[in-house]
Amino acid sequence: MTLLTSAYKRVIGHTPRLFWRSISSSPKTIKDFPWLLSKDKPRITNYPYETTDPIMGMIPISIQRMATNWVATRILQLNTGMNYFPDQFLVGASLATRKALQLLSDQLQHPEEPREEIEHIFGPALLHRYTESAPSDANISIQLPQIYDVNVDDVWVTMGNPAAYSDDNDKYDIFRWATLQFGVNKGKNEDQESFQEYKQRIRESIIEGIQVSVDVVVDADVVYQATLKETDEILLHDEGRRDLRIRFATPYFQPANKMVRSRDSETGEPVINWNWRIVDIDQLIEKEAMDSHEEK
Repeated sequence: MTLLTSAYKRVIGHTPRLFWRSISSSPKTIKDFPWLLSKDKPRITNYPYETTDPIMGMIPISIQRMATNWVATRILQLNTGMNYFPDQFLVGASLATRKALQLLSDQLQHPEEPREEIEHIFGPALLHRYTESAPSDANISIQLPQIYDVNVDDVWVTMGNPAAYSDDNDKYDIFRWATLQFGVNKGKNEDQESFQEYKQRIRESIIEGIQVSVDVVVDADVVYQATLKETDEILLHDEGRRDLRIRFATPYFQPANKMVRSRDSETGEPVINWNWRIVDIDQLIEKEAMDSHEEK
């Protein structure tokens, strides 16, 4: 599976804007590096999925989540092919996760080396978080010696102009429902708008852009170790089987039809000529974005 290129970050409600956590200028220690240990609890234990209105709130969120994941999966399959998602995607996700963590380890141990390859694999916010948190006197290694299983959890879809999700947005309404999010242009005279005009405004809005993200749960043996660069003294060694939660994201396509630029002449299946990118691991970026949102 290819890996991707997109500046993506999700605050509560799947908002695609970058989140940069400020890092203290004081010397870093291995405790500052944000990697979950094998016995640590998940960063988000009860995800705050949103409902569209109070009436929908009467339906169990598990059912709403199931419904939106079905819709999001169908959108992804229509744009990548029924044969690709989820089977081929998961095979690629497994290989990509192992490769990405090896490249991250190499980059952390040799920060002076070119970053071009790793920048095509990791989202900028996640890569920044890891590289800026790593202690300068330590070598960090993250390895997956054995992967047992890989499964899709949530599939997220954001549609509409990406400007709708900016902090200074005043031209769009945002509709959120569990794993779906739509940015809709505000009508000039909504009170006088017919239902047909309302539907047309929504349709024209959502085709302005699209981005899809997939949460993948990787059941693996994880070996996380840090050693002093000068002496190879082991500062930390953690080893155990656990679930890694990896979020892969597509680019933000504008307009939405750019997600499929061509189709196979024989099968009619979409030709994927873009790359996936890892934008979050174990909900690191998402949890920090949620905390920042609550502080405001």
